[in-house]
Amino acid sequence: MKGTSSKNQFMLWQTLAGSSLIGLVAPFIQTVERIKFADDASAKLICDVNAKLSCSSVFDAWQSSVFGFSNSIMCLAFFSILLGVALVGVTGSRVSRGLRLTMHAASLFFLGFGAWYLWQSSFVIGSLCLYCLFCYAAVIILNAAWLRINIADLKRTPKNTWLQLSVTKNYDLIGWTLYALLIAAMIAIGVTR
Repeated sequence: MKGTSSKNQFMLWQTLAGSSLIGLVAPFIQTVERIKFADDASAKLICDVNAKLSCSSVFDAWQSSVFGFSNSIMCLAFFSILLGVALVGVTGSRVSRGLRLTMHAASLFFLGFGAWYLWQSSFVIGSLCLYCLFCYAAVIILNAAWLRINIADLKRTPKNTWLQLSVTKNYDLIGWTLYALLIAAMIAIGVTR
């Protein structure tokens, strides 16, 4: 790898790997807690901090098994695959355009799904799962990194020229930070009402 561009790409792949690892550990622990909860619903879970930060309250809700199985299992699969792809990039190997864009699309799906889930947790369930917060923070970082990795492959049209310019000028990072703050405000409003 040569030059600043290669160095930046390497850092982006490292960011993907680190975020994927965080995203992988959180649902792994959550799945262990979920199994413990399934065995004994009255068991004290590590993530039951108080009434507003309570995994057991979230586990009882239908929203935590939207597709018929625990959301944490879906996250385990997603972050495992992403970690594998990120490690390929970290080693300097070429990741095909199709795979990168597919992983980016999957990350965008989880960005939307996670926002919906946190909305449901905050406003409908009234409790948050600590592990879900770590997972969603990782998803935001993943999407920021994928955008920067894939920006050259996105079709150049007048509609997305502003996007390419924002990445060049690092304005996209301000956008991702504002998005994270918006999600944090939504959660704060939801759980304190």
